[in-house]
Amino acid sequence: MSKAWPVPGIDPAGTLAENARKILAVRTAEYFSYSPIVDIPEAVEQLHALRIAAKRLRYTLELFSDVFGQPGEALIDQVKAVQEDLGEIHDHDVRLDLVAAELNELDHDSNAASNGHDVADPRIGLNALADQERAARQQRYDAFRARWHEVASPMRSALVDLSSLVIGAAPA
Repeated sequence: MSKAWPVPGIDPAGTLAENARKILAVRTAEYFSYSPIVDIPEAVEQLHALRIAAKRLRYTLELFSDVFGQPGEALIDQVKAVQEDLGEIHDHDVRLDLVAAELNELDHDSNAASNGHDVADPRIGLNALADQERAARQQRYDAFRARWHEVASPMRSALVDLSSLVIGAAPA
């Protein structure tokens, strides 16, 4: 799992709002640091790391909902949708890895060879399953990518606004 970025400047004597905004600023930067890989479908590990960063950002917004108010609540659903897209992509990646491992095992297993009996080759079904998973992953990836390009810029602006509000000012 990707390691969370440290949050400098947390002040135990500071207000909840001050510290929450510092945390939000770092979680926002961490989340958007993955922007360059969004258009790279084969960036499996980085897409999963983006999912983890999305979780951290979402939990920050949820944990400090009293500080961020309604604008923060509205962002939770957007982050959650991206997180869920990435979760489904990751599920496809895991299943593809499992199928590949099974195919590799069959290729190296002498028991997979026909021993004179008319045995169906399980690789046929596994290859068909892999093809289905790749197609489903591509469909989910395309939906994620479209969502990202639709919401990333306004989401970033809203998050930056929330993390930089003057302390004591009510969120818009």
